[in-house]
Amino acid sequence: MAKEINKSSTWGNTLRKYSRDLHGHLSFFFSGVFLIYLVSGIAMNHQSIFNPQYEVSVKQYKAEGRFPHATNFTKDEIVNLLKPVSEDQHYKKHFYPNPQTLKVFLSTGSSFTVSTSNGQVEYQGIKRRPLFFQLSYLHYNPGTYWRYFSDAFAISMIIVIITGLIMNKGDRGFFGIRGIEFAIGIIIPLLFLIF
Repeated sequence: MAKEINKSSTWGNTLRKYSRDLHGHLSFFFSGVFLIYLVSGIAMNHQSIFNPQYEVSVKQYKAEGRFPHATNFTKDEIVNLLKPVSEDQHYKKHFYPNPQTLKVFLSTGSSFTVSTSNGQVEYQGIKRRPLFFQLSYLHYNPGTYWRYFSDAFAISMIIVIITGLIMNKGDRGFFGIRGIEFAIGIIIPLLFLIF
């Protein structure tokens, strides 16, 4: 009987030892990815006050030139109108939503609208936000290889959770305070889903 208990104890100690080793290696290996997801995730959670992907600026001013202008701007005239906002290299196409308005499409994604009656311009500039744009982009699975890597990351995080639950015994393990903490961590998001 004592021999069986001793065997069981040795097996449990070995399992916990390998769990600690695996837990540590995976945690350190994927900590950079985890940090990137956390930082970009926080930014994406607060998109109502902070756009993590783009900086948007609005500029209103009166364009130089003779106005009112007939609804037949040439491409060269439009490119000249774009120079004050440094978008003259980004002309894509234009159209007239109505006889008094010229709208220009830009390759940068920015928008440029001018009143043909008085030359009033509204320019909405969109620029990629450095670093945050790239970090946020990873949340949208930008390619096949990233999908494989993020799947490996997700599976590894499951292993980290399981090894974290079994690597300690007694009061410090799953059947102690840590098990209660684990249960609370599951219950809280479920409450948000229910209510």
